[in-house]
Amino acid sequence: MSGTPPVSDFKRQVQASTQVPAWGKTTKPPPQLAVPQSFGGGGSSPASSSMALPGQKKKKAKADIVYSQPADTGTGRNQGTQMALLLDFLKKCQNPIRLEDLVLQTGVAALETDTSFRERFEAAEGVQKNPINGTYSFKRVYHARTPEELLKEIHLRGRDGGGLSVKHLKEGFPDVNAHITELEKQGRVLVIRTDKDEPKQVFWNEITPEQGGKPVDDEFRSLWDSLKNPVEADLPKALEKEGLQATASEAVPAKPVTKKKDKKSKAGNRNVKIQNTHITNIDLRKDFSADKKFGQS
Repeated sequence: MSGTPPVSDFKRQVQASTQVPAWGKTTKPPPQLAVPQSFGGGGSSPASSSMALPGQKKKKAKADIVYSQPADTGTGRNQGTQMALLLDFLKKCQNPIRLEDLVLQTGVAALETDTSFRERFEAAEGVQKNPINGTYSFKRVYHARTPEELLKEIHLRGRDGGGLSVKHLKEGFPDVNAHITELEKQGRVLVIRTDKDEPKQVFWNEITPEQGGKPVDDEFRSLWDSLKNPVEADLPKALEKEGLQATASEAVPAKPVTKKKDKKSKAGNRNVKIQNTHITNIDLRKDFSADKKFGQS
């Protein structure tokens, strides 16, 4: 029926689906009903909720914001953090730098606006200011910046038997660890390392492999590492047991403990040396203040 409203058709479909079949007869499962949007009962499916009606704006999904971490401001707000950033940057500068360029490169505006902060920066250890042009540079202990300069610096310092601090070498040569390890493999330098196997000091190897130098045997290394130094208090006894004695710089004689003598008060009666002969018969220890006749004629 063309004139029948769609509501009547929907009711008939519902009644047909709810009829109970007779015993012994099989029926096909009821067809799924296509529910119009007007009879959704106010509910919404995932598909319908994601679709926007004409004239309605879609809602944007909120991004997950993590509030447990502070925002990365780059330079930090603490003056100590900013000072460390300036010093690290200045150590890496190969040439002197102006104040304006230093502020522009690091982003620490307080260096230009805060007078007290700039005075603290100029007074920091290693910071040098050129009084003529006002540029800043970092005073390095060593000036090696290339592998060739590093080897030359180690050789010059090695003449005195001293080593170079790797910490100070990094100030002008940040990648110095890799070059020191390479020189160590070639047998040209000797390296003292930390517990974390990081180079701590580097020395010039006076007996290179070309000169006949050979690496120490593993057996000797193990024997050397097995030796334990005695406690400082037991060191003299251990030396004496081996027939040795401490050097003059180590053997410091103990100072004898002297007791202070108590000062005894001396007796008040002393023999008075009389130089005036005319009073030799007068006892000066006697009190004549009570004698009224003394001194009267």
